[in-house]
Amino acid sequence: MTLSATTDPLSAASDDPAAAHAAWRSERLLQVSGRTGAAALINYVPVDATEREIPEFPLSAWRIAEEPGVRVRAHTVGVTLRTGAGERELTPGVETFVERLGADGFPLIEYDRFTIDAFSLDGTDFELRVYDAEAPTVTSLTGIDTNPYDPAWVLSGTFHAGEPDARVPWGFTRESDNGHTKAVPGTIAVRVGEADYSLLVFADGPALVLVFADATTGAISYAPGRFLRLDPVPDGAPITLDFNRAFVPPCGFSDFFSCPIPPAHNRVSAAITAGENRARHTPSFSPHP
Repeated sequence: MTLSATTDPLSAASDDPAAAHAAWRSERLLQVSGRTGAAALINYVPVDATEREIPEFPLSAWRIAEEPGVRVRAHTVGVTLRTGAGERELTPGVETFVERLGADGFPLIEYDRFTIDAFSLDGTDFELRVYDAEAPTVTSLTGIDTNPYDPAWVLSGTFHAGEPDARVPWGFTRESDNGHTKAVPGTIAVRVGEADYSLLVFADGPALVLVFADATTGAISYAPGRFLRLDPVPDGAPITLDFNRAFVPPCGFSDFFSCPIPPAHNRVSAAITAGENRARHTPSFSPHP
């Protein structure tokens, strides 16, 4: 899963951290409610060697083994492929290769209010994710319940690098994805509350991501846990964990995401009363019609 569309790295030091936090909150809401924001995901379609049509979209897709992406075929005019270099309309009936989602958020396939990206957890299998800019999870979203900025939750730890290119089997909110691996560059030694921890982080592009649970999880904040995105540092260097930037993972906005869940190392006994807690929707919203 790629997180660059759901949150920003820790910003540079600010003379007014509370104001920077408020700006981050506003940006987060724009991100998750955007055309390909987390709230817009309405479906995922596994892709294998059999060509199959994509619901909600005039497109079919299949995969050739060992390729780092999928093959697609548009069935009508108006289907656009967007890459970092620009965009072009796909010719109906003509086969096109689409690489999996990159760190820059591309490529994307668009038709009317719908968007598709190609995704793989670890390169062993692929799916197409379908977004709807007018999905009920978008139109009903009123905000993200977030704690006020608290400087006490800006903690300092030490990063300890692990084995180069290490990959670790991980658990996911979608049970069928359990056992897929995450790239784990190391651990962070940090004191949280009254206890010392060695927290496992995985790599997302150049950044580090901490998936954690704490005493608020499930009662106040989103279950099974929250994420914190960190700038990488060298082995043995200090690293800042600003839990004011802890955020609700994509599966907290759409049930169609498969999110990594906190491993045992990352279950903190203290109540981390900082960062985002849950998505807020209009009272009439029901995620399960």
